[in-house]
Amino acid sequence: MEIIIVYNSKTGLTKRYVDWIAEEIKCEVQSYNDFIKTVKKTDKVIIFCSRIHAGKIEYLDKIKLLLNHHSRRKFIVVATGGTPNAANDVVDKIWENNLTQDELKTIPHFYMQAGLNYEKMGKVDWVLMKMAAKIMSRKKNRNDNEKGFGLAIQKSHDITSKEYIKPLIEFINMKMETK
Repeated sequence: MEIIIVYNSKTGLTKRYVDWIAEEIKCEVQSYNDFIKTVKKTDKVIIFCSRIHAGKIEYLDKIKLLLNHHSRRKFIVVATGGTPNAANDVVDKIWENNLTQDELKTIPHFYMQAGLNYEKMGKVDWVLMKMAAKIMSRKKNRNDNEKGFGLAIQKSHDITSKEYIKPLIEFINMKMETK
């Protein structure tokens, strides 16, 4: 099974996961921008890795549309974000907002907590995140998720771990054994 990882990484945290995954499964890696310029018919499994931005997996809709116009491919989605892996209800909502009910059943998808890097963030994202942090800090009667979100977006933090790629690697290895 030939695999290519197509990724989008603005601050380097998603790219860290891509590098770890590629190291484990020995596959080709291309940035999203390079991939869309050169996409052609292929039978490779495509692992698309991107960050969550404003509740959406960045470029997911575009790559799904692009892949629908080419040969039918095997497709896996990896999303990274500042939400801890343990916040299952939040992560489930992210998937529901990004994949249709049919896609949730047919497209393997994995979430990996990554963190936040204000130093490498673009100005617009930086301003939006700082505004959200300020609003959240002023909100009264916050629930536990809101409290956690408010704390998580106050400053840069890196919560990546090579441990979080294990479910994806196990899934890929299982699929390779059945081929």
